[in-house]
Amino acid sequence: MKDRTTTAATLDYQYCTYEGCRLNFRGPPTALEDPYIAVLGGTEVFGRFVTRPFAALLQDTAGMPVANFGVAQAGLTLFAEEPWLLDVASRADVTVLQILGAQNMSNRMYSVHARRNDRFLAVSPRLRELYPMVDFADINFTGHLIETLEAEEDAFAQVVEELKWAWVQRMRRVTSLIQGDVVLLWMSERSPDERGADPHGAEPHFIDRQMLETLAAEVSGIVEIVTDASSSKLSEMVLVEEEEEAALQLPGPQDHLRTAEALGVEIDRLLGTGPLSQARSW
Repeated sequence: MKDRTTTAATLDYQYCTYEGCRLNFRGPPTALEDPYIAVLGGTEVFGRFVTRPFAALLQDTAGMPVANFGVAQAGLTLFAEEPWLLDVASRADVTVLQILGAQNMSNRMYSVHARRNDRFLAVSPRLRELYPMVDFADINFTGHLIETLEAEEDAFAQVVEELKWAWVQRMRRVTSLIQGDVVLLWMSERSPDERGADPHGAEPHFIDRQMLETLAAEVSGIVEIVTDASSSKLSEMVLVEEEEEAALQLPGPQDHLRTAEALGVEIDRLLGTGPLSQARSW
């Protein structure tokens, strides 16, 4: 087991910014003038607790730079409403877009912060009508919001229906605005065939196979990685003991390696550049 005296400060994420964008990304920065691959997503793409996220591993074999645009706690609202990200994705040879949960995005029930998408901002009249007993002023995060709403089963079913519908529409908007090949990335402890409506289960919350199939004809490919849910991966991650619970919910180094290999094969298919890496069973 890893020596737990190691601190998170040991892992240098090399935070960087790009001209025209106020977001912080994991570095080192990528030259965006040359052919490149863009990877958009949340904490999993960022690669928290791992020394080399899959974007860096993919760059080793892709023959072109791979830009890591993973943002912690990101939801689809960020990528749908950030023109800079949509522009750099459109200029990429291929864009990898992580499949994110449906709860951290604005919809007809509630709105979230434009950049920190797990922050709950405002409630719609429709949601107030469904939940007249709830004091929304006491709620600051979408996780707390969902936990509060699920107590009323009938009303919550309507919320989930809205989240799923809004997610599909938002995904269609994002993928249509990216001018080029888009590969969707499923990176989760569960398969999309498993139940996705459990807000306490593995991310991405509320997303299932049927929703992915709805989008399949509108993207260039879908790569699915079911990640390791066991505690054994902690020995390969850089974290302190207090962070173990959070780390258990995130991909470990071997998950990132399998993801890089699977994406390499898919990008080879799209760009016609030949095999990037030895195929493995992922």
